[in-house]
Amino acid sequence: MKTIISINTTAMKTLSLVFSLTFVFACSNAKTSNDATTQTTTTKSAESITITGIVTAITLGKDGYSADVQTDNDGSYAAMVSIANLGGPDKFKSCEVTDKVTFKGIPSMMNDAKKLMVSEIVSISTTRTEMLIGPKSFRGIGIGDAIAKHSTYAKKTKIKTGEGDFDAYEIRDFENNPAGYFIPSSKNKLLVGDITVETVKAQTEKGIKVGDTFNDLQKAFPNIEVHGSEIEGRTYATAGGISYRLSTPNFKYEVDEAKIPATTKIMEILIAE
Repeated sequence: MKTIISINTTAMKTLSLVFSLTFVFACSNAKTSNDATTQTTTTKSAESITITGIVTAITLGKDGYSADVQTDNDGSYAAMVSIANLGGPDKFKSCEVTDKVTFKGIPSMMNDAKKLMVSEIVSISTTRTEMLIGPKSFRGIGIGDAIAKHSTYAKKTKIKTGEGDFDAYEIRDFENNPAGYFIPSSKNKLLVGDITVETVKAQTEKGIKVGDTFNDLQKAFPNIEVHGSEIEGRTYATAGGISYRLSTPNFKYEVDEAKIPATTKIMEILIAE
């Protein structure tokens, strides 16, 4: 009788051990499965998307800004644009309310609101045609126009260059801030001649503006020509009838483009008559 009891006790212990091992194995599989599911979800949510829309509001931050972007088909996004996430100041660009933007980044949701952590600024372009820089005009002022026609927002002034002092007319933007200037035509002093744009709020049809880099220019115009000036040491890159003054000196006409750093900034934009 003692032997039978001993055998039954041993069998029970064996069954118990098997059950325990089976349970542990099952839990382990379930955890692995859950981890895999979690990882898949995380990976999926980390996929980049690209949005295009109109900026309706801007909030400035420590190293960037947040732009509310209203898209055509996917509602509104709060796009977080920072120097750190873009990979450096040379890849950072500011924008204005009413600008059309294309941003690439990681989407997320917060309190039913769509967010986008921007990793790349694909493009920024103005929708205000009055602030477009054309090959022969800016802010409604065209080369060859009568200067008297623009007397309400173009005030006479003087500019100093390496070649002397010249009469000029200061151009103001729609908020009455300085935007640039023009000089009288070399053919007729009563007409508008060369126009120089200095404001960062204006841009060309290609989206190039003051503050952009030489790298931005090369992307927009792969065959852009660069020349220096012997008297003033200014460097201009020219394409499509518009010249872009770069923030690097060159006192020779011939310039080796390969020696111009990609991060060199555009100081001003010249529309020549």
